[in-house]
Parts: sequence; C-alpha cells; structure tokens
Amino acid sequence: MLDGVEVVYVNILGGSAMGLASRVGGQLPAHSTGVGKVILAYSPKAVVTARIEAGLPQLTPRTIDTADELTRELRRIRSVGTAFDVEESHLGVSCVAAPVFGADRKILAGLSVTGRTGSLDPVTLGPAVRIAAFTLSRTLRLAGI
Repeated sequence: MLDGVEVVYVNILGGSAMGLASRVGGQLPAHSTGVGKVILAYSPKAVVTARIEAGLPQLTPRTIDTADELTRELRRIRSVGTAFDVEESHLGVSCVAAPVFGADRKILAGLSVTGRTGSLDPVTLGPAVRIAAFTLSRTLRLAGI
C-alpha cells in the first residue's frame, strides 16, 4: 500500500531466501518498485507530484530517476495494466505487479510476484498477476472494502 510517497508492504508470502530489503511493514520509494509504480499509475496526479518533489533516489543503476521517465512509465502501466520492476529496487530481482482497487474503484494497493531476474518472466506472469489482482479487487468491492 502507499504511505505518503513510499510503498509499505502489508503482506509477503515467501521471499526470505532472496534477501530482499522489503519486509512486512518495510518501506521503499514508490517509484522504484513494481507495486509502487502500479499504485502511482492509478493515483491522483498530486500523489505522483509529491513523489517527484520528494526526489527519485536511485536504489540501483536501473531505478527511474527523472520526472519525464517516471511519467512515461506510469502512462505505459495504465495502458497495459501491469508494472514491471527489472532490478530497479534490488539487483538480481524482478517483479510484475497489478493494481488492486477498493469498493470505491480507487487504487487501494498493488499485488506482485517477485523472483530472481533470470528465472522470472514478467511477460508470462503478467496476465496471471492481473487476474489475481482483478479477483482481489472484485472480492474487496463485494465486501464493501
């Protein structure tokens, strides 16, 4: 979920063997993760502006670090419904993320699958992650959350 301009991880299944900095309750800059980028893509412009104004720190050499590049990436994410993080938050790690919407049809969170860059194929996993996120969104909407 988004907390200001940072992503806060509320649940992580597995992943401890990869040595990721992300952990339940942990935060990372939203522009540097798949989950963060997918949330930013569907957030109001003021949220994106706040992230840009707070700075776009590079966690790895592949992290987006300019406003123009982030704007283009968020536009791409909205057009395909999926965000990718290819070694932007952690070297050797990639992820594919999709948006989760609440009952009010506003962005609530992101859902992602993460793995080692060489063994995770974001293009193949993208449709499965989108379907899982859509199903979760529908469940939340029906529950009034």
